[in-house]
Amino acid sequence: MTDQNGTPTSGRSRWLLVARWTGTLGLLGYLATRVDWPGLGQAFIGMDLRFFLASIAVYILAQIASTLRWRALAHAQGFRDTITSFSKWYAAGMFCNLALPSSVGGDVVRAWYLARDGRGAVLARRQAALASVLLDRATGLGVLIGVAGVAACLAPEGLPSRVTAPVWVAVTSMLCGLMSWPLISRVGRRIAPRFTPLIGGVDGVLLDPVLLVTTTACSVVVQLGGIAQVVLIGMGLGIDLPWTFYGCIVPLVSLLTLLPVSLNGMGLREAGYVGLLAPLGVTATQAVALSLLAFTATSLVALVGLPVLLVEGIPGSRNGSIGESDDASTEAVGNHSDQRGAGQPASAA
Repeated sequence: MTDQNGTPTSGRSRWLLVARWTGTLGLLGYLATRVDWPGLGQAFIGMDLRFFLASIAVYILAQIASTLRWRALAHAQGFRDTITSFSKWYAAGMFCNLALPSSVGGDVVRAWYLARDGRGAVLARRQAALASVLLDRATGLGVLIGVAGVAACLAPEGLPSRVTAPVWVAVTSMLCGLMSWPLISRVGRRIAPRFTPLIGGVDGVLLDPVLLVTTTACSVVVQLGGIAQVVLIGMGLGIDLPWTFYGCIVPLVSLLTLLPVSLNGMGLREAGYVGLLAPLGVTATQAVALSLLAFTATSLVALVGLPVLLVEGIPGSRNGSIGESDDASTEAVGNHSDQRGAGQPASAA
């Protein structure tokens, strides 16, 4: 199989994976020269277990809020599944984010399960399910940047420019995107009809005050929970920094891990903490310990998704695949503006 440029898709994916492995190994090799390994071991041993367990509890609460946000967005797309189903699928996505080379894998799994249990045209279900997941990501990303901006405003003096500069670049970019959205929406519908469900979903969120407030509130809980998780681990390691400093640094590291240069952000995440915390007097060893312990806490919670995958079925397998619905039509949502079945965007025009 080849893409429109004639490049074999499997070969391209293979080279991307090789590039990510190379980036990961290069970053880990760099960090290995910066870390005091005996000191890293002592940091793990000296970690106050109470703070570590508290960080896990906070992370679980944040994921519950994230599940509620996704359910609200999917509900706006026409899906009426129970909170239990959304919780299971979200857990499966968390595990796939941990196990697969990219965090996008978990998003695909969530969309797959949601589309599988929807009603109506297969293609319409897939588009609506994917739109709900992408909207979930976009909402979280926007609030993540907003939280970083607020933290930068509230932070006491001493926050280095290497932290504040990227925060303000991200905030400015987000505001420009929001102000330009009406134009983006009109042009996008015209030149890229396949993205109509996603564009309609964004319009639906922005034009529905209840949905906007609900998803924003959930996102604030999610992002503050993620920051609090790292703060608690930092306290357990004896790292004494203001909360507002973490409020800038944790979002920046999260944004950094979105770059497709390593596997699941491995090495990139640790390098981010090392670089951003160094001007604040935090050693490379402490920064790496902070990153690894936060990742460990996240991974332990993500493991709950493994039994879900085993019970619900792995996407692509016989018991996990999307079957044909009673409505055999596979036409796009945008071609049937009068349809409002489950799994179809309520905002489709």
